[in-house]
Amino acid sequence: MDNIQIIQMNNNDIDEAISLEESHNIHILSKSILENDLKEKNNYYLVAKSNNMILGYIGISYVLDTADIISIVVSHDYTRKGIASLLLNSIYEFCKENNISRIMLEVRETNTVAQNLYLKHGFTKISERKKYYEGKENAYIMEKKIPII
Repeated sequence: MDNIQIIQMNNNDIDEAISLEESHNIHILSKSILENDLKEKNNYYLVAKSNNMILGYIGISYVLDTADIISIVVSHDYTRKGIASLLLNSIYEFCKENNISRIMLEVRETNTVAQNLYLKHGFTKISERKKYYEGKENAYIMEKKIPII
């Protein structure tokens, strides 16, 4: 794929990011939450763009040396094309630059595609939350250590 830019999300990207979530039937963020998150200094969102179209995005919230992935979503048309890896790699660079040595996330136990992506990126399962999603589905808690140079 040509001409993919990974850049910091801004307010002009919000509607398209929310539409991307809705296309996946995900409702993690709302427009107002995303607007507020972009104002907070301890949140960091990136978008993958090509031809001014958002292919995917990732958001983290961080405190001291730990970041939590809030959401990572890639357009159905661009899954399995390396977009999620580009976004994750960009987050790792941000973490290194900001002395963040650990990234955490929750993933549905049935979402094996995401789990495999995270495992490929060096995340390990460290815990499980019973009935975390809608009071029905378990979540795996995963962690990745980031070497600080």
